[in-house]
Amino acid sequence: MFPIAMRVRFEAANFIHSAATMLFGCCISMLTFGALAAEVFPNRPIKFVVPYAAGGATDTTARLISKELTAILGQPVIVENKAGAGGNIGTDSVAKSAPDGYTMLLAYTGPMAINPSLYDSLPFKPKQDFAPVTLLAQAPQILGVHPSIPVNTVDELIAYAKANPDKLFFGSSGNGGADHLAGELFKMRTGTRITHVPYKGGAPALADLVAGRTQLQFMTISASIGHIQSGRIRPLAILSKERYPLFPDVPTITQAGVKDYDINNWYGVVVAAGTPPDIVNKLNVALIKALRSEEVQTRFNGLGLIPVSNSPEEFKLFIDKETDRWAEIIRVSGASLK
Repeated sequence: MFPIAMRVRFEAANFIHSAATMLFGCCISMLTFGALAAEVFPNRPIKFVVPYAAGGATDTTARLISKELTAILGQPVIVENKAGAGGNIGTDSVAKSAPDGYTMLLAYTGPMAINPSLYDSLPFKPKQDFAPVTLLAQAPQILGVHPSIPVNTVDELIAYAKANPDKLFFGSSGNGGADHLAGELFKMRTGTRITHVPYKGGAPALADLVAGRTQLQFMTISASIGHIQSGRIRPLAILSKERYPLFPDVPTITQAGVKDYDINNWYGVVVAAGTPPDIVNKLNVALIKALRSEEVQTRFNGLGLIPVSNSPEEFKLFIDKETDRWAEIIRVSGASLK
């Protein structure tokens, strides 16, 4: 028989060895589980949050992509509209979601690049709270008016607005959206007094323009193309640097006489920060495949969207540059919600 002291040391050594073996086994199991979780992703439906009302350009973009993703990933990709506060409500919900890839955000210019400079505080921090996945599309904007307004050019609109100060109204998708700032920058560059009316999305704002309750709007081509082609909206200028092929006779706003003016919208996809890189990359691959599908290419072109894709790292750099660019536009236009 072992002396008592030796037996104690022997049993203690056995205990330590057993505990170490169990701990090592648990670590290996956790690593294996994590690898398997990424490998089998997705194994249940994915929620695709749109931070604006149904029917607008963001919603249309998300629904086209979700249809393709459902086929590619083998799981339903369900669009969920969470409108309000200039896109902040829906965006915040994704920032606070589980970092597992099962909640995606249709990332829009406003909440991701504009609102950090426009609002005094936000419930989320775009650079810290999200993992970029990919850019989806550029969405050129256009300035249009209701046919009841007796103007056919930007010069005529400026003259009419100056003759009727505070009597014209322009709607937007909400405070802080690119369409809101486009209007503020236009007012500043032209010395006009036009009243801003924020909505919970581009679709309800557009509905009021078509109904004549507002008189002009700085909107995406993708949302307004049908109304323009039917004559319910009269287009005056493209808001970016180049003319748009679907409307070759519509000048850019610079060509129309408004200098130092370039407004562009964009859409992308982000997930909550902390989502495993393997899952982010799998979503990136699936989204790029969806963008390259014939149906998405055709529909995007018909809607006035320019398909774009990049890597998560490239999309992060893009968001950073856009944040700086919009901060300057906000400073110059004088727009602020702080």
